[in-house]
Amino acid sequence: MKKTSVRVIRVIIAIITSLALIAAFVLLGIVSMPQWLVDSASGSDATAYHIVQQRLQSYCPARMTLPDSTDWGDSDYRASAGDLSTSARFAAFGSAYTASVTPFDGNGTASQLKSSTSVSNRNALTYTDQDGTARLLSATLLKAGAGSGQAGTVASRASNGDLRGISAATCAVPSVSHSFLLPASSTGTSHQLMLANPSSKTASVSVQIYGTKSSGTIGLSTSGTVTVPANGEATMNLSAAAGGQDGLYVSVNSSSASVGAVVRTVVIDGLTPKGSDFAMPAGKAATSNLIPSLAEGDHAFVYLYGEHDAKVSLSWVTEDGLVTIDTHQVEGQRVTVLDIGSVPAKAHGVLASSDANLVAGVKAVRSGNDGQEDFALLSAVTPEESSAAVLPEGVTSTLTLANTSSAQTDAQITFIADNGETKSEQTVTLKANSAATVTGEGLAALVSDADRKVAWAVRLTGADLGDGVAGLSSLAPTALAASEETVHSTPDASLVH
Repeated sequence: MKKTSVRVIRVIIAIITSLALIAAFVLLGIVSMPQWLVDSASGSDATAYHIVQQRLQSYCPARMTLPDSTDWGDSDYRASAGDLSTSARFAAFGSAYTASVTPFDGNGTASQLKSSTSVSNRNALTYTDQDGTARLLSATLLKAGAGSGQAGTVASRASNGDLRGISAATCAVPSVSHSFLLPASSTGTSHQLMLANPSSKTASVSVQIYGTKSSGTIGLSTSGTVTVPANGEATMNLSAAAGGQDGLYVSVNSSSASVGAVVRTVVIDGLTPKGSDFAMPAGKAATSNLIPSLAEGDHAFVYLYGEHDAKVSLSWVTEDGLVTIDTHQVEGQRVTVLDIGSVPAKAHGVLASSDANLVAGVKAVRSGNDGQEDFALLSAVTPEESSAAVLPEGVTSTLTLANTSSAQTDAQITFIADNGETKSEQTVTLKANSAATVTGEGLAALVSDADRKVAWAVRLTGADLGDGVAGLSSLAPTALAASEETVHSTPDASLVH
């Protein structure tokens, strides 16, 4: 009997203990543990993770084409591309150990950029051809840092036809947002927004446009949404969507994937070609915008846009410093266009200084015979520690370097030969707020600017277009600095409940 009682008591105790344990576990799951029971977090176990973008991609647009290539009407009055020829060149620098260009439509094989046999750290992987199709430039880096990256250029030139002159574009980095400052959308002008989606999912892109006639967004005559297929391209006719403006500010935003974006601009006045060029994405709004790549005899138009009203002062950037042009008031959310006339001797750029952030650009125009013109669409340039530009074949390349500071500074230029080896090096000394020019040579130019004071660009002229044919374009440099981020993590036992 006693044994039975003991056994019953043990069973009851076991049941009570089990219930207590279950209750304790449930309580721990729903109630925070008292701080006096928690070990204090120790910083000694903190870990830093360095995240580096080692795979680079850029969209290289197809060569310049006419907006309407249909063969209709009298042959004497049809639009013609003339004797258009194209040069496409690509380079990868620094720690890039492999790079290639691939047809964007997926048809065709990738072309590998080739390396030099020299061991100099200034060498590059390079590739040149005359293919005018859209392509994807890709490179893989061993490590991030100033001096590592990629750049590419597609340039077209013609001595006759409706695309007489020079047009050039750099390869654009895909992003979820882009903006453009464009010249007039009047009759005879075509602005084609070209969008490229290198991702594996469809991108939906919204477009907002601001003009010169009034403040705020323009009610578009066409849809403001563009669907860009995966690994594909799409276009939007901006001049049809927002015609009759003296200038446009275009905001492009993708909701689902990064896209490459470039605007192809062609102007024809009746039967007279008035020029063509590519507009590349504008930089961030700033209170100081320096636009290089002008020369004596250019006719210059300044384009300004800001979210808020601003007072802006314009100055020529000359070989001897700044020369004041004028001061203007800019209305917020409205494009302002200023005709600042002919560029004087020794002037190589324009500085726009404002009391509120603005986006600024310049249209530089050269005149040929019989009313023919060509123009370059210039953007403000931000100084970088290391940047590069690929120089097209068949044209004359001139580097314009401008000192954005009020003190003398130096910039180191390295020219890369066609085979990827260093061709020559030189140091350029720039006086305060002044500019200088250097004739380009080889396949690419690299500029090292440790103090980040020098804004520069490449002016394209010549091209043996013949007497009386104006030819002009410009290339902004590409920053050689891969995206990188450091993430810190520290164990914290108080996060455990």
